[in-house]
Formats: sequence, structure tokens, C-alpha cells
Amino acid sequence: MRPGWLITLKCAFLFALVCSAQAAIAQCSNSATPSCDVYEKCFAKYCPCDGRPDEYFRSYGLKYCRAFLGNTALSPKGKAWRDSTLICLQEQVVPKLDISTSPSCNCGQMRAFAFESHVDCYTKPGASMCDLPASDLASIAKTVDLKDMFDAAGWRQMRDVAARCEARAPDDGRRSAWKAMAAALRLRSP
Repeated sequence: MRPGWLITLKCAFLFALVCSAQAAIAQCSNSATPSCDVYEKCFAKYCPCDGRPDEYFRSYGLKYCRAFLGNTALSPKGKAWRDSTLICLQEQVVPKLDISTSPSCNCGQMRAFAFESHVDCYTKPGASMCDLPASDLASIAKTVDLKDMFDAAGWRQMRDVAARCEARAPDDGRRSAWKAMAAALRLRSP
């Protein structure tokens, strides 16, 4: 064998590894247009938790991505909030994924992280639910299943969103409404 074969083999391996990583990153990249594809093509692939009670990506993330993209009752401002929020939620997860050829994922930690990112994405400056009209908030509430709204994680999210919005919402009556909601939500611990 010629001495250069080992270098050629190493280069071929490195090339294959780089191409594999680029393909994984491409599956997990987010487009400027909201889409739910990333939940199946990336998140569930690199954090396979199907059948586990702490599975998040298909049973919650994908479910609500589809529900919100299918919500036609939102105003233009509500749709802008929805689009910004969906992209934000997806962008929060990508850096936390192990996109190697042998991915490992702690399903419980990933679920907890995903839920922790919700409030920041829901209330992101420039596209905050604090600024939405009551008609959009009612449409959002109708989109979410009651069981998800009133479980511990859902309650905590509602409480934390209301706490932020009572300070940030426009002072045209919405701030007072958020303040009343925040007070009511603080009555029960999640």
C-alpha cells in the first residue's frame, strides 16, 4: 500500500462527517416562514421520546404548531405574534439538540427546557401577546386544550405571562385586564 492511503482515508472520513453534520443542521434550520416540519424532521429525530410520558415534540410542540397555523380567526397583529412565536419556540430548541450521528437526549430535561422558553417567546418585545386585542387572546385560549391550560406547566405559563403583561401591556384597559388575570392566577400554585 502506498503511504498516502491513510491520509486519503482520513480526508474521506472527515468529508463524510462534515457532510453529515451539515445535513443535520439543514434539517434543524428554521425558515423565515413558520412551518411545523422541524418537529418531525429534526426535533423528534434527534430527541426520540415517543411513547414516554415526558415526550414533548410531537405531543405538544407539533400539535400546537399545527393548531396555531390553522387558526384563521387571528387578526393580522395576532398572526404576526403567532408567526414570531412559532419561530422563536423552534429557534430556542435547536442549540440544545445533539445532532450527532448518535444523538442522546434527556426527554424530561428537553421538555422542561421547551416549556421554560414559552413565556419569553410569548412575550417577546415587538411581538408580545401583552399587546394583542382581546379577540386574539380569546382565539388563542380556544386553540389550547383545557387539560394543557390547567395542568401545572400550563398554569405556570399563564401565571408568568400575566405577570409580565400586567407591567408591559398598553395602558388602554389591557394592562388592567392582565393585572386582574395575574391576581387570579396567583391564587393557585401550579
